[in-house]
Amino acid sequence: MSEIDPELLERYLASTATAEERARVEAWLREDPDHWTQLNALRDAMAQAALAEPAVEQAKAEVWARLEHDVGRAGEPREVRRPTLGGVPAGRWSTGAQIAAAAVITLIGAAAVGALLFRARPEAPAPVLRVAKTAPGQRATLRLPDGTQVMLGVASTLRYPASFERGSHELSLEGEAYFDVVHDASRPFAVRAGDLVAKDLGTQFTVRAYPEDVRARVVVREGRVAIGAQGAVPEAGGVVASGQLGRLRDGGEPVIEPADTAVYFAWIQGRLVFDQTPLREALPQLGRWFDLEFRLADSALGDVPLTATLTTTPTPDVLDNLAASLGMRQRRVGRVVTLY
Repeated sequence: MSEIDPELLERYLASTATAEERARVEAWLREDPDHWTQLNALRDAMAQAALAEPAVEQAKAEVWARLEHDVGRAGEPREVRRPTLGGVPAGRWSTGAQIAAAAVITLIGAAAVGALLFRARPEAPAPVLRVAKTAPGQRATLRLPDGTQVMLGVASTLRYPASFERGSHELSLEGEAYFDVVHDASRPFAVRAGDLVAKDLGTQFTVRAYPEDVRARVVVREGRVAIGAQGAVPEAGGVVASGQLGRLRDGGEPVIEPADTAVYFAWIQGRLVFDQTPLREALPQLGRWFDLEFRLADSALGDVPLTATLTTTPTPDVLDNLAASLGMRQRRVGRVVTLY
């Protein structure tokens, strides 16, 4: 076996070769010391492409120091050049040591050598994230580093970069929030929530993705928002315009439909609006809004539609009016409100 596929050598060095492929490479290495030199040249080329120059030299030195320590300088016959460091020959190894080095590769595996070689690769520092969080019954307003105004809904969490100096501005939302964004094409603004990504195209919009929501939704009051599935390019999906609601189907295709923005944006003014909403869907919202636990005396009541506008204070009159609008009564014990 005098020749070998360079792509196989690349897979060997990258630790992606199969067991059979690794055995082929290691047998080839033992055939001729020059094969080790070829492998080393390929390894150096891969390293140069992957690492900054100082890291390359450090990684090479670590690899060869490890190999020299393990195999020593045993052996006599002809000498084979040791790989260069920064273009300067770094001494010579005997043929015996070269073969022994190949044997070490066989024993410790390409993965170990790869770990030594690539561990010096400089990694981009992880972005520093800030977290804004609200409790049930609580809302909060904040201004992001790029000037974007945000109102965070009840029982919601927003994670965002501490600095918006360059590149895209990507946020993560659990719950509901209102965004007033000044569009900047050079610094795209995107919100990940539930199953979708919403990318601002210069607008005011709300995003909602609570745990009980099967699909996240975006409602636009001014401007436009591009939506798409997680991992996809939002612009390739759909564009939600003013007065529209956007969400995704099961397959990730966008659905865009008209929306009454007065209803969907009412919570910003401290009002919770329901329009023919099945009670089982409304109860989680009521619970977050009032910081109470709502229960139904009979599960069949969950189909009853709720149409009401509520304020943020759960006074006895508010709860009585809520029950009356449903043709029911309410009983409150501590934080538990039962509708019957």
